[in-house]
Amino acid sequence: MLEAIVALAILAGTGAALFAWISQNLQAAARIEAEQSRVALQLAAQGLLASVNPYAEPEGMRRFGATSVSWRAKLVAPLRASVPTQAMEQTRWRVGLYELTVIAKDENTAASTEFTLMQAGLEALGAATSRADPP
Repeated sequence: MLEAIVALAILAGTGAALFAWISQNLQAAARIEAEQSRVALQLAAQGLLASVNPYAEPEGMRRFGATSVSWRAKLVAPLRASVPTQAMEQTRWRVGLYELTVIAKDENTAASTEFTLMQAGLEALGAATSRADPP
């Protein structure tokens, strides 16, 4: 009888330790999944912002499906003339460096993230090229 009680005590202790270990691993997996969701949302937001010219649109919002991205740009390096790509070519752009403060939200997963992004902004020089037509 005493052996059965000792065996049950050892089994209960082992079961409690195993339960705590599984619980800790499940919590870690949930944290990893939340971080992966945040990173995927940030990458999607960066993809949406790749076509944004901060000079022409210093702030705004874009939607793609359930994902919404809003930004506000601040000029951090002054606009400078671009370098011509060919000899005797006129300068067509002024280029500045902007810091974008971005807020991205996904309505399906309720995930959201806020981050900063450095991006070039272009100002067209001359009447032949429009502001929204970067090279």
